[in-house]
Amino acid sequence: MGTRTLSRKTTSMVMLLGLMVSGIGTGAAHAAETRHTAGSAQPGTRVDARLTGVEVTFYTTYDNKDHDTKVFTTVTDHTARPIGTLGEHFGDDTFDDGDADGPYALSLTEPATWSTMRDGRLRIRIEPNGNDTWRFNLRSTLFFSDGSRRHADQDNLAPSERNRQVDVPIA
Repeated sequence: MGTRTLSRKTTSMVMLLGLMVSGIGTGAAHAAETRHTAGSAQPGTRVDARLTGVEVTFYTTYDNKDHDTKVFTTVTDHTARPIGTLGEHFGDDTFDDGDADGPYALSLTEPATWSTMRDGRLRIRIEPNGNDTWRFNLRSTLFFSDGSRRHADQDNLAPSERNRQVDVPIA
């Protein structure tokens, strides 16, 4: 019986070393190991989860985005450093009253983690051609490597030619 226990410990150590060598790392190996135990993942593992994606959906309410108004969407971390952008500017698209446009995936340009995105922002800036006020609700989801999510949701946003930028906090 004592030999079997040593064998299982040795097998676990070899598996852990194999994960480290393969590039998965000790954090993922530890998380993979703890998933099979009775409890949940160890406290603190979420803060290191990597940002893997950001999606945004615009819900136009009663004042549409004109066809010639460009939209620039950026997600920033807690230091206001840009982490990702939406490549589409919608300069030829009208977002009609009552429409849902999206979800659109942002391109991640910098690495970020669960902890660095705390107190981050989703920034929407418009460049209208003349006068345009666009009234909309925003829903956005940030996806992380451990399966967790954060959101940047806000209603009653109204960028215009006078106030071109709105920032939505990431919860």
